[in-house]
Amino acid sequence: MTDGAAPRFDLRWVLRGVLSLGLAGALLGFVLPRVTGTRWSEIADVVARLSATDVAVLAAVWAAGIWTYGFVITASMPGMRHAQAMTVNVTSSAVSNLVPFGGALGLATTFAMARSWGFTSGAVALSALVTGIWNVFAKLALPMLGLLALALAPATSASWLVRPAAIGAVLLAVALTVLVGTLWSEDVARATGRVVEKVGQAALRLAGSSRVLTWDRAVPRWRQRVIGLVRGGWPTLSLGLVGFLGTQAVLLYLILTMLGSDLGPAQVFAGFAFGRLLTTIVVTPGGTGFTETGTAGLLVAFGGDPAVCTSAVLLFSGFVVFLEIPVGGLGYLVWLTRRSWRRPVP
Repeated sequence: MTDGAAPRFDLRWVLRGVLSLGLAGALLGFVLPRVTGTRWSEIADVVARLSATDVAVLAAVWAAGIWTYGFVITASMPGMRHAQAMTVNVTSSAVSNLVPFGGALGLATTFAMARSWGFTSGAVALSALVTGIWNVFAKLALPMLGLLALALAPATSASWLVRPAAIGAVLLAVALTVLVGTLWSEDVARATGRVVEKVGQAALRLAGSSRVLTWDRAVPRWRQRVIGLVRGGWPTLSLGLVGFLGTQAVLLYLILTMLGSDLGPAQVFAGFAFGRLLTTIVVTPGGTGFTETGTAGLLVAFGGDPAVCTSAVLLFSGFVVFLEIPVGGLGYLVWLTRRSWRRPVP
């Protein structure tokens, strides 16, 4: 597209969006109740058990998670205030959760907000890269921690989870090896760049894009910047992400407990861990439909009441996915009106 030209309407993206939302609706409306063996009338009866006080407590735990993740952003983008980090987090998350493959739009939102506060595009890109790496490793590690929790829990049989956990362990080991090798050696960084470029180029061709990637040169160039940022900020990055995921796990456990579930912390954490891994399925916004079906099905397999587990998982998604949409709208208003935060880009 040339400068000054109007954006080109692409019907394919509209069709993909409609299909993606339709898939999410079908998974939630039809597949989820059948996988867990419950009915929507039973789910409504269980949800009605929550009192206003319960909802307030759950909202406070959810807000604590948002506050905790602010440390991940401030550590990856030195100079950003915690309030700014929370604002950009909820706003970009709301955009990402609204549309299929919304990660790109969420990242564009982050760029726009951070640049208005004086951060360069390079700083924002570096932050997105580092936080993305941390999040991927966390989602790969969670299933192994969930399996370990089940193994340590009394009277719990989880032998059928050994295979998926082993697959996750292999993926995590490969990812760690690639990351350490890329940061350790510039030659490995070049090789990683070439492989990633070929995979990305193939994905772009499938998406019908003619864009040409140059990641074989970009990876070595970004290597030193990542090392410089991670060298001093990795403790805050790691602790912030652990705190964020921990509050989310507590949120799911509290919901289940308030609804009358007798599942133990180990079973709940295992369900939560595998559910977070399913959020990487970007076919639907935030993995909606896949995540709820997989998590609820796993909790029921652990012996949980079908109606209670399904209701709890839906309520959990209501907080961590759908509540972020209106809160993200408020974050957008804060960004528009808080002129004192505005700074020119150096």
